[in-house]
Amino acid sequence: MPGYSFTEQLDIPLLLVILFFLFFLGLVYYLRGEDKREGYPLQSDRTVGTGGRMDVVGFPPIPKPKLFKLMHGGETTAPRAERPRDLNAFPAYEFPGAPIMPSGDPLVDGIGPASYALRRDTPDLTVDGSLKLVPMRNDNQYRLEETDPHPVGMTVIARDGLPVGKVVDVWINAHEYFPRYLEIEANVEAGGRRVLAPIAFANIKRGLGEIRFSALTRPQFSRIPSLANPAQITMREEDRINGYFAGGAFYDGSPTEDALS
Repeated sequence: MPGYSFTEQLDIPLLLVILFFLFFLGLVYYLRGEDKREGYPLQSDRTVGTGGRMDVVGFPPIPKPKLFKLMHGGETTAPRAERPRDLNAFPAYEFPGAPIMPSGDPLVDGIGPASYALRRDTPDLTVDGSLKLVPMRNDNQYRLEETDPHPVGMTVIARDGLPVGKVVDVWINAHEYFPRYLEIEANVEAGGRRVLAPIAFANIKRGLGEIRFSALTRPQFSRIPSLANPAQITMREEDRINGYFAGGAFYDGSPTEDALS
């Protein structure tokens, strides 16, 4: 029999293609597993109906917990046990996956667009460890552009056309240099406390000296979530305040008014 070398009987290009596809499939499997470190297992009607025995995970399975060191100190693991939230809501229809309807005040309960993530209850920090969101009264090196209207001292008007207080300060993003929140000294309905309102929801009327918010009514302004520390805002508080205003724009006040009647 004639002799043949090993390479003459081996289709090297085909072998390289097979190796590439095996590597690619392994990469997809790895990446699909890594992206399940957050948000899994899913909570669904099947989970509730089976008393928590039915976890929606899919394929591939959730990876083993991995330890991560945080930039500003401390450690965290992923995946990790998430604290469940009690929803003050009920299913709109009697079938799995039905949308939920708020039972009380959706803005306070965090339902629908007013929902918020249970992020770390600590302030967001810059690379050097300083606060990212700060009131201008605590950092004199920042100022607003002179050609723009200065909101401090302007009257705040709610969606129903009623005044709710005056702007006393502006909170800025000290890392990216733009205004983020307006600090409002609210009326007596809110106990005279100071609340934060996202500037993205504000309509500044320079000629009238007013700032209008079409998302909330005067009673809703009095229930804006407060800050634990008046000089800083945590990531969880930030999500909750933004969700409160987003929910007000969506629900248009009617579910809240019904809940209060």
